[in-house]
Amino acid sequence: MNSRSRYVWAYIMIAPTLLGTLIFWGWPVLQSILLGFQQSENFGLINHWVGFDNYVKLFSDEEFWQNLRNTLYYVVLFVPITLALSTFFAVLLNSKIKGLSIYRVIFFLPQVTMPAAAAMVWVVLFAQDFGLINHILGTRIAWLSNPNYAMFVLVIVGVWGAIGLNMLLILAGLQGIPKSLYEAAEIDGAKRMGKFRYITIPMLTPTLFFTSIILLIGATQIFDSIYLIIGKTNVALPAVRSLVYAYYQNTFVYFNPNYGAAIINVLLLINIILTGIQFALQKKWVIYD
Repeated sequence: MNSRSRYVWAYIMIAPTLLGTLIFWGWPVLQSILLGFQQSENFGLINHWVGFDNYVKLFSDEEFWQNLRNTLYYVVLFVPITLALSTFFAVLLNSKIKGLSIYRVIFFLPQVTMPAAAAMVWVVLFAQDFGLINHILGTRIAWLSNPNYAMFVLVIVGVWGAIGLNMLLILAGLQGIPKSLYEAAEIDGAKRMGKFRYITIPMLTPTLFFTSIILLIGATQIFDSIYLIIGKTNVALPAVRSLVYAYYQNTFVYFNPNYGAAIINVLLLINIILTGIQFALQKKWVIYD
């Protein structure tokens, strides 16, 4: 088989995935961008071009700016904590300990747990009157309804659910580091912390870079924990409402898909900018050699 035939068969094999991505991801993105510049009537059967009217309304809405602050605040808390804990547990599970496979399964279980079931457990844990958290701390804090604490609850739940997958990604990166580097460091008299600082972390930076991008994009899309744990009637909702939750409200509750599309289009632009900044800064800390 010549090289041209191999390329043809390669494209044939990826065609289903490529078509699925274009149909279920690419086309909705284009529709969302278009809806942001239109005003729809009769359940979307009639669309009028209104230009930037939806965006003018959006940027003059104080609720939008509050939702944006909430989203970025969650990102700032969630991403570093998850990345640090995922790295910590990955390093531990990369060592030679008994029952290693069992620990890996335990850490990954939150990733395959139904969000609704996990949310019910967290609601009980953080309940003011009978919650286990207040019982252990000896307090009666309204974790879920107090605007000062609700965001921290969401961060805890988010970190708990995200550690498993990101730990496995980092663990794969750790196992890809050549053992010969550690052996050479031991010959030179390097201690455990020295090997971790000068070998593990530099060699792991490509994996950490990829993981940070995935975490950041996922964090800006927080919705399910707000919907399931905080709830739409909670007085703390304005303090934690994200852009994606605002999109859901405007599109499916207030039946204004054009304003909702404008919100999600701004979020798309924010993700593109943040990802671009990460790629621009990678040259300063990511080591590919």
